[in-house]
This record gives sequence, C-alpha cells and structure tokens, in this order.
Amino acid sequence: MKRLNGLLLLAVITVALAACGGGGNPATWSNPTPIDTILPSQPIGLTAVAAGATGASLAWGAATDNMGVTGYIVSRNGTQIATSTTTSFVDTGLSAGTTYTYAVAARDAAGNVSSAVSASVTTASASDTTPPSQPTGFTAVAVGSTGANLSWTASTDNVGVTGYIVRRNGTQIATPTATSFADTGLAAGTTYTYTVAARDAAGNVSSAASASVTTASVPDTTPPSQPAGFTAAAAGSTGANLSWTASTDNVGVTGYIVRRNGTQIATPTATSFANTGLAAGTTYTYTVAARDAAGNVSSAASASVTTPPSNSASLEWDPVAAPNISGYRVYFGNAPGTYLQPLGQGISVGNVTTYTLLGLSSATRYYFVVTATDTLNNESTYSNEVFKDIP
Repeated sequence: MKRLNGLLLLAVITVALAACGGGGNPATWSNPTPIDTILPSQPIGLTAVAAGATGASLAWGAATDNMGVTGYIVSRNGTQIATSTTTSFVDTGLSAGTTYTYAVAARDAAGNVSSAVSASVTTASASDTTPPSQPTGFTAVAVGSTGANLSWTASTDNVGVTGYIVRRNGTQIATPTATSFADTGLAAGTTYTYTVAARDAAGNVSSAASASVTTASVPDTTPPSQPAGFTAAAAGSTGANLSWTASTDNVGVTGYIVRRNGTQIATPTATSFANTGLAAGTTYTYTVAARDAAGNVSSAASASVTTPPSNSASLEWDPVAAPNISGYRVYFGNAPGTYLQPLGQGISVGNVTTYTLLGLSSATRYYFVVTATDTLNNESTYSNEVFKDIP
C-alpha cells in the first residue's frame, strides 16, 4: 500500500498518508516535519563583466524554491560582500588589472541557502586600447507599423564588453547592455537602417554591424485571442492565485489586464497573478484579457473564487494510489495526538483530497490528521500530524 505524498494546510504544509493494506493491515507511516528544509536551486548563468579598471557587473538567472527565494548572497574571493534581492549586482572599488572570483547563492525565508554558482573577471588595466569584436547575427524585425525589434550575438573583449551603441539612420538612439533592443514610435510603411557597435569600460568601440527593416504599412487592428484555461484558487482566507494559458496575436501579445469585480487591479506580462489583501469568506469575480503593442485588447475570460472564513482550516493531500480506496476521514483536536473523534468516527469527506473545516474557535491551536478507507471499511493508521493556529 503506498503512502500519501503530502497534506497541505493553507500555506502548503506537506504530510504523508499511507493507504490501509488489504485485510485491514496498516502500512508503515513516515512522519516528516512541516518545517521548510528544502534548499533553493542554484542560481544559473552567473556572468561577471569588468566595469572599467575598478568595478565589476554581475548578473545571473533567478533561482527557484518551494516557498520562494527571498534574496541572494554575493561573495568576492570567498568573503561575503553583499545581499541582493535582484538578479544583478555592481561591485566597485576594485584594483585595476586584477582577477576576482565571485560566487552567488540563493536563500529563502527559512534561511535555507543553495549551492553557489561562481564566475571570475579581470578588471581593465589603465592602458586598455583593444576594442571589442563586432556584434554578429544582427537582425531587425518589424513590430506592426510603428516598431522594430533588434537582436544580435554578444561581442567579446579582452577585458569585458560593457554595452552597445544603437543608431537609427545614423543617429544614436540607445545604449543597451543586453543583446536586444525594441525601437518604438516609428512611421508606418517606412524603411529604417540600424547599426549596433560594442563598447568596453575603457571607451573602446567596435566596428558596427548593420541591418534594415520596413515597418508595416497598415496599422495593427487585430486583437489577441482570449486567454484560455483561466482559473482562480483561494490562497488562504485573504488571497487568490490566478492563472491562464498564454494568448496569441498576429504581431505579439505584450501583456494582460486583470480585473476584480470589474475594477482593473494589475497588468502582468506573465500568465499568472497573486491577489492579496482580500476579505475572508467572500466571493470575488476576476477577468483577464490580453493586449498587444497596438493597444488591441482581447475578449475577457472570467473565473470566480470564494475565500474561506477566517476561523477555518483548509486541508489538502495527495490521493492514495491503491485499489479499492473508497474515501478519507479527517480527525482534529486541541492537543498533539489527541483528537475529538475516536478512530473510525472521523469526518468522512468522501473520495476527495481537499476539505475545509469551518467554525473553529478563535485563539486556539488545532491539530489535524487524515486516514484512508477502502470498500471493506478497513481504515489506515493516522497520517503525520499538522496544526494551525486560529487567530
């Protein structure tokens, strides 16, 4: 008989639940602690680029965590020098012509720290006169009738590329540090010639790559498709998690408009949104619509959610993957290992894996377990125990 993998209580508290064996013989139970001990993933793609002779610019890809990454620990040559909540950091006051090794690790709210990713960089010497290489693979693609997306492959340099110079028809219009740039406000049906050159911290500039593009002659009037699969799920008594499938567009979707009870509350670019500060025991109706760069807006998808009352506890567990499972029973009480319902008389919730208990007493701690039953009325032993403090 397999074990349940998890029992979630509001803030996703994991429990294990084993199914009863045939003939009423219970399986062996594990009893994991509900404390968060899972380390974040290691940050990815750490780069360290010299910023002149006395600085270094660091950037990395975001780490992930089961509860959420709260920040990053930055070390230089083995010594912690900073903590950052973003995925970049600029170190200053370095020595010219010197190699430094940096490490970045992620941490979460419980203090768990990931393994570190490292990268080295050598600051420029005072006499750096070597220009970066020319950017390669330079392309310019029209975005409707008023925009163009530029992209290229990163240049290289003996010390480090610090950015790029973008010109349109010979006039400088931007100095991005990334290998792409979105130009807007263009005229419809017009051809533009762009160049891009790399530069380093010493001011050396590479030769320029060029590309041309012609904007569309007819303005974009086609709205994106309606977001599909829109769902709204309660996140405790005061929050709701929204998610949907990305819309499509003839040019490109730029973001989404989220409304709650008819009032706009957010414009995310991702296909999810977490709404907080809600009232307990209240029903909310959400809509989400897609929009494109031309301002066209799709039809809206809608979903409703009701937050549970504040004096409640929402339980969730993984199903038992075993034959003849008929349902589950919930037990609760005010002391560890002691429940108000005798074994065999727990609350029968049917063959579901979620249940919300209402009407709990304020200023009280409750302890919860779950059992599984089969069609012969055999019942497993208790799952590991979780608790919730009712304010």
